[in-house]
Amino acid sequence: MKGKKIIATLTLRYRLIRLLEISVLAIASGLLTYTVLGFFSSFSVAIGLGVGVTLFVFFTRFYFLKLHRVSTKNIAYYLNTRYPQLQASADILLQPEENLTTLQKLQLNRVDFWLQQVQSTIRFPNRIVLAVELLFVSVVLFVLTSYSTTHSGTAETLRNILTPKSTASVSLPPEIQKLNITIHPPAYTGKKSFNTTEPELIIAEGSVVQWTVAFNQPVGRPYLTFANRDTLFLTQTGNEFITKASFPGNDIYQINWNTDSTTLTSRYYKIESIADQAPVISIENLHQFIELDIEDNRNINATALLTDDYGIENAWIIATVSKGSGESVKFREEKLLFTTPEKIIGKNVWAARTINLDKLGMEPGDELYFYVEAYDNKKPTANQTRTETYFITLKDTASYTFGVDGGLGVDLMPEYFRSQRQIIIDSEKLISEKKKLSRATFNATSNELGYDQKVLRLRYGQFLGEEFETGIGHEALDEDDDHEHEHEHEEEDLAKKFGHVHDKENEHNLAPDNRLPTHSHQHEETEDGEPKNLMDAFMHKHDDEETATFFIESLRIKLKAALTLMWDAELYLRLFEPEKSLPYQYKALQLLKEISNDSRIYVHRIGFDPPPIKEEKRLTGDLSEVHSTRAAWRAEQEKLYPEIQRAIPLLEELIPGKQLTVDAKRTLELAGRELAAKAIEEPVRYLESLSLLKSYLDNTLKPGEETGALKKIRKAFWQMLPVPQQTPAKKIQHLHTLDEEFLHQLQTGKNE
Repeated sequence: MKGKKIIATLTLRYRLIRLLEISVLAIASGLLTYTVLGFFSSFSVAIGLGVGVTLFVFFTRFYFLKLHRVSTKNIAYYLNTRYPQLQASADILLQPEENLTTLQKLQLNRVDFWLQQVQSTIRFPNRIVLAVELLFVSVVLFVLTSYSTTHSGTAETLRNILTPKSTASVSLPPEIQKLNITIHPPAYTGKKSFNTTEPELIIAEGSVVQWTVAFNQPVGRPYLTFANRDTLFLTQTGNEFITKASFPGNDIYQINWNTDSTTLTSRYYKIESIADQAPVISIENLHQFIELDIEDNRNINATALLTDDYGIENAWIIATVSKGSGESVKFREEKLLFTTPEKIIGKNVWAARTINLDKLGMEPGDELYFYVEAYDNKKPTANQTRTETYFITLKDTASYTFGVDGGLGVDLMPEYFRSQRQIIIDSEKLISEKKKLSRATFNATSNELGYDQKVLRLRYGQFLGEEFETGIGHEALDEDDDHEHEHEHEEEDLAKKFGHVHDKENEHNLAPDNRLPTHSHQHEETEDGEPKNLMDAFMHKHDDEETATFFIESLRIKLKAALTLMWDAELYLRLFEPEKSLPYQYKALQLLKEISNDSRIYVHRIGFDPPPIKEEKRLTGDLSEVHSTRAAWRAEQEKLYPEIQRAIPLLEELIPGKQLTVDAKRTLELAGRELAAKAIEEPVRYLESLSLLKSYLDNTLKPGEETGALKKIRKAFWQMLPVPQQTPAKKIQHLHTLDEEFLHQLQTGKNE
């Protein structure tokens, strides 16, 4: 009996469904708890309570549903109450068959049969949908909270770095008794001034820094030296020395003072300037390209979120209306102010404006281009930001049709013409919709595609002199045979639709088509068999395809092959077999692409115009104006950090313990200036090496520290130098006989 196995399977399915429901519900509850508590408590408390709520909901729901007690008897009882086909006898399937009576066995077979029939329709009660919805809401709240926390955290970080903070103290020379620094941020930032005793500063761009220094003994007039070698002297006020300066960017400085015997300097300290960021504009309720019909609403609601680190001062919409087309196009630009709020001020501003296209004077066929522009409150020059350009187009109600000018004899524009790529796309679409279409519709569509293929073949056949059906795919019949069967093989001349007809007596009296080469239709020969007109050999003849002169021989061969493939493609389309036609269509398309690419070679053949030769310099051998690009590149590379390149060999001599000479000290000082300029850009990487170099030159390092300091300085110098470009070259080595003998002995030892 299969019924017993079915009930067991249904029992397992019910447990899994309920477990999934309980798990999703518990995770949603825990995530929601963590999200809410994240605003009022620390991370550890929020995550702990979130996990606790998750476990509590899981086990509570598990015990409430009594999943640990669910058995096959419960499932059988559920089936008896919900599915009357089982005649309340599903529990018979769970009893041993030897204990059943004859009547029960008959009922057993019937219940087993009906249970197999309703198995696929059995559904158990659950709340998975509700649990998933609750989980979705929890995830959305969590994401929004995380996004808000991240942005507020960024703002808080910026506030922290602009206010005093307790960091690890930086050691100062013992002669400095007191150091107090006051930072005055720019007024437009709204930040208050603050004091710090730390010499390394993180300030807002444009801040004014004031140093107040006191020494424990009388000193000469102290001064500050910056990375660009500028010097700023301190003014004495009582027992203190004071000076101030503003910093638009990063810098490095050191304090210098004079004693009776020598000049002392501090280590290098960095000044990190935080630049004022440009405003950020976000437009979310508009598509970048909008096309409106004549009956659509012409009021466009533009809403923008404007944010800045210190504050937005002004914003507006720059709109440009375009009227007309071609050479008669006209543009009108307008500045549209936001209507809500009336004045754009604040760090986060929602600005809105309804753009009425009628008030802008837009008519069908006109276009509107606009973007939002915002300025912050930075002084003296505000930061400016603009969005991408948005486009709004009013559809034109006028319709355009092809016409023939009264002065032309024929209409050269076809009514309908498809490319090979379009035929391939339509063939693939027809194949994909074959099951949905009736046989008659499918055959008719395939036959129409065959007709389009024929039109395309005739179109390309014009370039080979094959304007007519009789000259394509087979040998043309002789004139006598043509006259005998002209009515039997008469077929629609498609060239008439293109206005390129050669069998009309009055055609050559009409306006000529200057786009095509001159061609002749008569063969008048002399008695000796020579043509009367000597230009006949060079003209495009329509009665002999092999003499067509539109393409060179290789291109004509490819085009004839493409026409042959079009014949095969048309054949299968006419036979209602587009699947077999597609390979020929793809091959024809590939050949047409090759022909298109090959025909562009003439551009390179005629594009070079050599410069005129100066006769006075000819054969003089003067190469003064001829420069090698490789030599110029190498010279520029050698100019980069020249002092550091000269200092590296000196460090190799000083590391073993060589005495520092006056010339070597001068070279290291010049290299230190280049290192200081680099340390402004990357203080974390090079500031320590700059301080070690300064201490080494001032002879203030402790005994035993010089070697380690020189190695760190050498490493910093090597890191600053650019990596040389590897160029392939033949390597030639000349080994001494002793070197060759050494390598030979070394190789012999490896082999042994």
